[in-house]
Amino acid sequence: MSRTWRVAVAGLAHWYSAFGLARALPEYPKARLVAAAWDNPAQLAEFASAFGVDAHDSYEALLSRDDVDIVHIAAPPSEIPDIAIAAARAGKHLIVGKPMAMTVADADRMTTAILESGVMSVAFQGLMRLRNGALKARIEAGEFGDLVLIHQTSRWSIAEDWFQSGKAGWFVDPAKVPGGAFIDEGIYWIDCFRWLAGSEVVTVEAHVDNLVHRDIAVEDWGTAVFTFANGVRATLEASWTINAPRPTGPSPKQNSVVRLEVVGSRGEYCDQWFRDPGRAVLSAGADNWRFERQAEAPFSRVTPFPLDHLIDCLESGRPSPAGIDEARKSFVVAMAAYQSAREGRAVTLSW
Repeated sequence: MSRTWRVAVAGLAHWYSAFGLARALPEYPKARLVAAAWDNPAQLAEFASAFGVDAHDSYEALLSRDDVDIVHIAAPPSEIPDIAIAAARAGKHLIVGKPMAMTVADADRMTTAILESGVMSVAFQGLMRLRNGALKARIEAGEFGDLVLIHQTSRWSIAEDWFQSGKAGWFVDPAKVPGGAFIDEGIYWIDCFRWLAGSEVVTVEAHVDNLVHRDIAVEDWGTAVFTFANGVRATLEASWTINAPRPTGPSPKQNSVVRLEVVGSRGEYCDQWFRDPGRAVLSAGADNWRFERQAEAPFSRVTPFPLDHLIDCLESGRPSPAGIDEARKSFVVAMAAYQSAREGRAVTLSW
């Protein structure tokens, strides 16, 4: 049965995910935005007036509404677990922001509450599963032979805490975040590694530092090597070391370096964002590299992502591959990497 899903935004810290969602919904027939909650009155008023929605100065008021089916959490990580738990207990389906928590204990508490509530969730930490479904299928089809190595580079500038604010704000506040660039940029790819490898991480060795931004209280650079139970290895560099043309800002994104490399026993795959063509493929038995473009449908409607995926799961009854249980496992791996960096040794995980 078709219906219109009613969506609310909890928090405007990840303002660009909130604004991106709100801008897409007028062209999206399956959902509408009804309300937002945030503790910054000026920012809340700007968002609510721009999109014609109700504004609440507390999450409790937002979650008490009967006309909210789905909550998109864009609050700082320090607030995500309590919002998610309250929303789940109120019967709201969830899009969970990232990083999902400050500690593994909080991630466990949130995961248990969501699973016990029976609501459906999609975690931002798992978005690369949704973006790389075709790659996963190519790996499983043996196009590159046996998977042996995965490399990911994600170098960005520090995001701004509001559009053109010129400051990082909560993104670099240890009271609001569990870490800096390594987890903020890298958590997506830790989750993607687990999914592409089809295995769990058994050891991780990591290093973090401040290479460019030496005056912030969290790291602006991190790197790690992950070894999986099936023998696959993966490396990750996640950083905020791009400092031009200005120190902060989610744009211009073309100055970022985001590159995924998959190495198989008989071929390779390299995908780089913000390049055209950005994909190079060396298939098993191929004579040479070939280059592919990611085709986009011309004049198509804007689709709110990952809301559209969550609604598809709700309407079909299928669980999301980017659910909260998988997000929790990836968060555990990320926190083990920080432990490795602090202690100067490899950390072993058991599942």
